[in-house]
Amino acid sequence: MKQADSAKKDNKIVGSSGELCACLFLESKGYEIIEKNYRAYRKEIDIIAKKGGFLVFAEVKTRRSAAFGLPSESVNQQKQRHIIWAAKKFLADNIRFYSKLQPRFDVIEIYRDEKTQKNYVRHIEGAFIN
Repeated sequence: MKQADSAKKDNKIVGSSGELCACLFLESKGYEIIEKNYRAYRKEIDIIAKKGGFLVFAEVKTRRSAAFGLPSESVNQQKQRHIIWAAKKFLADNIRFYSKLQPRFDVIEIYRDEKTQKNYVRHIEGAFIN
């Protein structure tokens, strides 16, 4: 296997474990997970959850260190537009279930400490707006 392929596979594993960690974190805070890895054409929302009067569209970013900046910094304007577009598609397809909930866009940062095998979570509510 090429080194680039191995790195891609490793990143996918780290990302998947981060999404699982984010789901468990949200559930511990009273959120109900509605959908994971929702796809609308080529755009994806990592987690869709609800709590109180909010329907939360969450982007999960997992890193092993902050050496290249904060994970949330990688959620640039283009990524935000993709998430918003997918959220609109989800709402249009599910209007009868979620029309009374206020949409919110969150970012969940997961830091994975490889030495201790612990995850540290930072939940940024309302990280960006439509």
